Amino acid sequence: MTELAGRSPRAAVDDHLAAVLTGDPAAMAADYAEGAVLVRHDASYEGAATIAEYFTSVPERLGGGEVRFGERRDEGEGRVSVRWRIAGGPGDGTSGRDTFTVAGGFIVHQTVALDDADF
Repeated sequence: MTELAGRSPRAAVDDHLAAVLTGDPAAMAADYAEGAVLVRHDASYEGAATIAEYFTSVPERLGGGEVRFGERRDEGEGRVSVRWRIAGGPGDGTSGRDTFTVAGGFIVHQTVALDDADF
């Protein structure tokens, strides 16, 4: 059993958000289970390798902007939701809520719900 497998849902999400803030695609991807699913409104990514490829584009898409995280809610059954907003860069002002489902210390499902257009 790895150290990551022992994380609570909140700890797994907090680790992932910390990786987002530092712009570390490898660390972001490492938080996902092998068969995880990431769903955005315009696309779906399945499997840890595909999700890792998606995260390599995050710093470029932010274009110097930063993600600011707000309210986090534990919703039970391994689900944690997080409000966020982009400040600066091409996505400036984009906001939404991500809902993560964690099992065995890894994110197994994430849904991104945008308040505005994607970036």
